[in-house]
Amino acid sequence: MSKIIVNRIKNYLDKTFKDKIDLSDIANKPAEEQQRYFLSRALAAYALTIESGASIEDAGKSITDGFDDNGIDAIYFDRASKNLWLIQSKFIVSGTGGIDNGDIEKFTKGVKKLIDGDFDRFNLKIKAKQDEILEALDDASVKIQTLFIYTGKELSSHNKTSINDLLEEQNDSEEIVFFSDFNIDKIYKGLETGIGNTPINEDIMISNWGHIDAPYKSYYGQITGSDLGILWEKYGRRLFTENIRSFLGTSIANNEIIKTIKTEPDNFIYFNNGITILCKNIKKKPIGGSDKAIGAFTCNGISVVNGAQTFGSIGSLYSSNPIELSQVKILVKFISLEESPEGFGQRITIATNTQNKVEKKDFVSLDTEQARIKMELKLENIDYHYKRTDEKVIANETNYLLEEVAFSLASLFNNVDYSTMVKKESGKFWEDVTKQPYSDLFNQNVSAQKIIKAAKIYRYISEEMSKMASKTEGREKSICRYGNAFVSHIIFQKMDNSIWGENYADFNVFFDKILPQMAKKYIKMLIEKIETEYPYSMIVYTLRNYTKCRHLKTLMV
Repeated sequence: MSKIIVNRIKNYLDKTFKDKIDLSDIANKPAEEQQRYFLSRALAAYALTIESGASIEDAGKSITDGFDDNGIDAIYFDRASKNLWLIQSKFIVSGTGGIDNGDIEKFTKGVKKLIDGDFDRFNLKIKAKQDEILEALDDASVKIQTLFIYTGKELSSHNKTSINDLLEEQNDSEEIVFFSDFNIDKIYKGLETGIGNTPINEDIMISNWGHIDAPYKSYYGQITGSDLGILWEKYGRRLFTENIRSFLGTSIANNEIIKTIKTEPDNFIYFNNGITILCKNIKKKPIGGSDKAIGAFTCNGISVVNGAQTFGSIGSLYSSNPIELSQVKILVKFISLEESPEGFGQRITIATNTQNKVEKKDFVSLDTEQARIKMELKLENIDYHYKRTDEKVIANETNYLLEEVAFSLASLFNNVDYSTMVKKESGKFWEDVTKQPYSDLFNQNVSAQKIIKAAKIYRYISEEMSKMASKTEGREKSICRYGNAFVSHIIFQKMDNSIWGENYADFNVFFDKILPQMAKKYIKMLIEKIETEYPYSMIVYTLRNYTKCRHLKTLMV
């Protein structure tokens, strides 16, 4: 039976990814060998279309397989969902077995090199993706998704040990690196549900429903969390192909959605904005008649255009909380495009996603301390921008931004957790403007002069480390890229307190002569301490780890 399934998978890959996979690097190899390469690469691309929701074209462009790929056959950065996908694929003709453990060890070592920014020994395909990989690693909310896709039944115990070693080593205090085992059974299941532009057709149960007949047909009402969970399990991110963004995974907003589901399921329908779904056409089934309490609807060409975060958050809970989700109700609106004018669906997508949304950072503008700081900085000929605007402002000597002021003050604060927070979860600074950490940074004791000095020092250290990063490679480069807040914190702790005085006259002397020496000293020391204490940990996550940064501080202060 496995042989038959393998042949069906092969035929599908040939049909779907023909001319979508680059084979120019093996053009001189025999046709049979080229076909083996094609199938392995197409399999990696296929995994991305199913797991990440990537288009066939984008999945084809993600392939990095070839000499010096270090075991990484595809790399795809999904900016919308904040996931960096690293894939290894094996097309096993027999349909049995797993992956050679040597290949898995090669892959795990490649992952570590990639995350540490060591691109020297990678091929040109991977080097071409260097900027987007570093962009992904710069974002503390991005998760690294490792995935093995293979036309075999299961991984061996040795395979699993190698994978678990990677996960345990990198996921010290929080889960950052994840693993997915995509065997032949999952591959075949994916063929059944389809990929790419294959329409999603489903029967949907809506309770307490109502309808609009003109000018375009629409049904609205309530749907259970468990019903949404079933759809998520079946289709995943394919549900959001027409949305302006996919499910973002772990985020502050999505964590709040999950928290409400778990702690106040009965109130979820009141707190949540609901979900908007477009359909090619909708038909009510005869069952239930005109009873509005419950109705069954056949929906063809389903696409979620608003509420992706609600849908994805509920979906992420389904496998572990199906019973709890059955108690959760969500407002849902299905709109039929059957008789609508061309482009109407796109207009709905834009309209439902571009209404002005209030972010937690916007509440900062209500804090009277911000207005005071703005006025005091204005007296120093500095414009302070703390309200969101469509005006593009570049931070310089006469323009200060809320974020950089907050990051400077966070690094200045005596608790190293705050400088770590700059890199790990900066959104926490304005989660609640009445509480810590915000109230520790912005209060009546923070003067304009203190902000100016802190910002100048923070900027200088950041610029110096950025220059160093451009001249180095590997782990040292990564330390210089991600260590600016930590080094700033150490230097702030080492500075003489008199420097912060309003009447201190020698700040320029400190800034021009002493600070450069301190920066050089503590940047070098940070590099040495990390390489001594955490030689096998990924740099980007070492400098976002509260425990490790606390320990590093004890060694440097």
